[in-house]
Amino acid sequence: MSSVRTSPLSFTMSVQLGLMAALLAIPFGILSAGTSRDVFDSRLEAALRDHVIKGLRHANLSGEVAAVRLPANLGEYPYGTGIRPLRSFLPDKAAGRYIIPMEISPPGVRPVRVYAAVETVALVHGWEARLPLKRGDSLDPKRFKRTTARVDRHEQDYYTGASLPEGYQICARLAPGDLLRYHHIEEAPAVKRGENVTIYYQRNNITLVSPGKARRRGKVGDIIPVIAAVTGKQLYGRLMAPGIIVVE
Repeated sequence: MSSVRTSPLSFTMSVQLGLMAALLAIPFGILSAGTSRDVFDSRLEAALRDHVIKGLRHANLSGEVAAVRLPANLGEYPYGTGIRPLRSFLPDKAAGRYIIPMEISPPGVRPVRVYAAVETVALVHGWEARLPLKRGDSLDPKRFKRTTARVDRHEQDYYTGASLPEGYQICARLAPGDLLRYHHIEEAPAVKRGENVTIYYQRNNITLVSPGKARRRGKVGDIIPVIAAVTGKQLYGRLMAPGIIVVE
């Protein structure tokens, strides 16, 4: 009867190889489990993003997802787990923070409801100042350029018209790069302080015409003080058109 002898060196190498295999199996097992969780988290985040973007489009809002925060206590779920939103997402504004309920349905297990936080920003197609502007400057298209900006939920009053409004002016200081907002503009005055005007003085079917100067800026329909050049007296008249004052 023959026997097989194992040399000490062969035995030592076998033990070392076995230990190496065992050590290598541990991180691979961890990696496998971690990858399964990462894949599910990615699926859930993708489903949330898709659900929110569809809601923004359905509401005719221009926006995008800025951040998704999944539940901290989200457990392990096997491959094949179903994911679906529990209700429609119909926002009233493009920028905000929303809590989205989702249903997770593992195979053969009762569905689980989870809540995730999604932050969105508005995509504003607005007007950016090219140079410093101050109150009284006109809305000259050469002073602005069209741009698209990502706006958070605290900024909702940017001017987004396809063209700059006529008959309006700047009523605040703007630095280069600032976006034009609705409260930055005001109706331009029909006459400014110190401008020459024509004064029509009407009394008893008699109309007298005199040159003068406006003492205050005003819009059409405003009553403003004027100085008649002939008499030097201050009168109050209604601004009927740019440069035309009627005193009754």
